[in-house]
Amino acid sequence: MNMKVSILSQRAAGRDQQIKAGGKIRPGIKVLTNAAKANAKAVDLYNQGVLKRLKFSEIEKQIVEACNIKNPMYPRNTPYYNVAASDFGMPELAAMIVEKYGEVRNGDSEKRLYRFPVVFHSGDVGDIYPNQFRRYGGEPGYESHYGEDGKRYCRYLPEVTKEMVAEQQARRIKRPPRRDKVIRGECEPRSCPEFLQGQCKFRGTLHFYIPGVPTTGLMVMETTSEYAAEAIWSDLDRIQQALGHIPRTNPNNPGKPIFWITKVQEIRTYFDENGQKKSGIQWVPKLQADIDMGSLLSSGADLALQHKPAPVAWLAAPKAMPEASILVPTAPVDMPPIDIPSTPAAVASSSVAPTQHQATAAAGDPVEAVLQKLDMLGLEHEETVPYFDLKFGEGWEDRTESLAAVLKQLDDFSKVGGACARLLIEMTLLAHQIDVPPQDFMRYATGRHGRGITGNETVLNQVVTELRELAKSGPQFAKSYIYDELKMIEQRVA
Repeated sequence: MNMKVSILSQRAAGRDQQIKAGGKIRPGIKVLTNAAKANAKAVDLYNQGVLKRLKFSEIEKQIVEACNIKNPMYPRNTPYYNVAASDFGMPELAAMIVEKYGEVRNGDSEKRLYRFPVVFHSGDVGDIYPNQFRRYGGEPGYESHYGEDGKRYCRYLPEVTKEMVAEQQARRIKRPPRRDKVIRGECEPRSCPEFLQGQCKFRGTLHFYIPGVPTTGLMVMETTSEYAAEAIWSDLDRIQQALGHIPRTNPNNPGKPIFWITKVQEIRTYFDENGQKKSGIQWVPKLQADIDMGSLLSSGADLALQHKPAPVAWLAAPKAMPEASILVPTAPVDMPPIDIPSTPAAVASSSVAPTQHQATAAAGDPVEAVLQKLDMLGLEHEETVPYFDLKFGEGWEDRTESLAAVLKQLDDFSKVGGACARLLIEMTLLAHQIDVPPQDFMRYATGRHGRGITGNETVLNQVVTELRELAKSGPQFAKSYIYDELKMIEQRVA
């Protein structure tokens, strides 16, 4: 068979081809700090920008220029997706998506995008969900790339030197040859200086079409969560391995979508720029499939031959969505104060020792004070929000008394340092995940390891490691084990 080759096909095959997106759906949003909320102009710009569905980066730029407020917004994890008109080649598509698939939940007056159907353009998981580590805002622009041997390498585009330009001018070269990217070595994030410093980050981009949204360009959704990306990749890969392809029609319900993108609350574990392991409850993107794999696999049919294009009727007129389970917002949990020692030894074990000046520098705005104390402790806003949501209830950043309590908690954490604080936060979230009240788990932990564990990083590491392993066994087993152990501990004491 003769294959027709064109100049364009050769050029496309000879370079890294970037798919031009028809639109972008973002997993999170940004909200105003208290300092920005106190500025009427900033509030108006924010509300107008959200109403017009502008990107939050554009809104933030307007506020900085008009109000001269530094860092007026911060990221907020939400159960819904952000759909900005300026993220689409056809801005009206943003409103169309929310109108077709948005929902009003939990007394919210606004319709928001909690979940939406998707159809994938390819049967190759690598085409559907390309991902890499990439350095942004620095030179050289390092990026990960898989070689023919299957290994992941770090590569970059070499700099154009003065000597190269002079040589090209001397030889009267009008079209300089394309520079090839240079392999730096194997890509190993856990030992990479740029990754550990936060310069190089994971980027995964899911590509899809949304039924009923008229566009030739693919929609994309980016995520920096390796956890979420790995879960979606694994689900697609498992379906592809089982069925022989990524289906585009629903074999159980012809004419209805098969794949949905939603969000679920999960404990997410990741590494910070210092290589320290962290965990926290987050709303993370999730792929759901309305497909009965058991029936399909047990039917004995040659599933690979059933691959058909999506029906025109489905792409033109979306069907009703299946019922979505609504998660109840986290309510404040009755949590006892953590027994933080104030001995010199405990403070000496701290990885951060804030000064009195640092602790009081941002006393004007409570939210800014919280952010500054987090920086002093080396804690990320992303990892602490789930803990404060759990302890003080969602929306604590908008309540004066809750902000005061958060600042008090951070002052207590400063007595043991950022490393111990991070472990205490993870311990609390993991205990909540297996449905064990913090006071009961603390009784269990002190019974096994002795008192004063909150200021001992080595012992806390051991406690959290044990709890992680227990959590892997499932909430029911972990909870039963802890209470059985607690009963034995109390019997020994008695």
